[in-house]
Amino acid sequence: MQVLGISGSPVKNSNTDRLVKTVLEATGLDYEFIKLSEYDIHPCRACLGCAGDNICKQQDDWYIIENKIKECAALVIGGYPTYGTLDSRTKMLTERMYSMHHQRMLNKGKIGAALAVGVGRGIPSVDNAADQIAAFMEMEGINVVGKLSGTGNVSCLSCGYGGTCKISGVPFLFGKSAVPSNDKYTAIEDQKDVIEIANEIGHKIREGFIKIIK
Repeated sequence: MQVLGISGSPVKNSNTDRLVKTVLEATGLDYEFIKLSEYDIHPCRACLGCAGDNICKQQDDWYIIENKIKECAALVIGGYPTYGTLDSRTKMLTERMYSMHHQRMLNKGKIGAALAVGVGRGIPSVDNAADQIAAFMEMEGINVVGKLSGTGNVSCLSCGYGGTCKISGVPFLFGKSAVPSNDKYTAIEDQKDVIEIANEIGHKIREGFIKIIK
């Protein structure tokens, strides 16, 4: 496995998942895709038990993800914004990777791409989420070759109350009289400019990988 793609979205086959996979497939390299929601991982406890040997001492599924990260040469992380900041699972991933930071900077020199999918439509939170992932990678010595934001679907479209809730995001995004309907859903594949950049990022990852192994 040369490239590892990680999605913080808990939604099955989400826009975030598919954007990460688009980048992975464009690399033409051996890759693996994982969803954080399928693993039992806990927040960092700030115990510093990892400072001496770069191994987290918590007894959860982190060791599975940790080994995959150590194996890969390139890392593609996709998250989404909640309340204007990065989602909890992706944020937890970045904090747990702190165990690899001490003394040895185990991820230094890897290739990275930071992706985020959110409501978009002029709301900056999705760009903020991508920026957070990219900033984390840079602090870990990862060479960020691409950062990309895509538009997703507000949860009010599918919660069952988006047409009657007084604080529904549907009227806010689509107009005062708007109600949930199928035509308001968006798929990442229909965002041609986003897919084009995702493919370009995949190609850059491949180019960077070739330079590493030469």
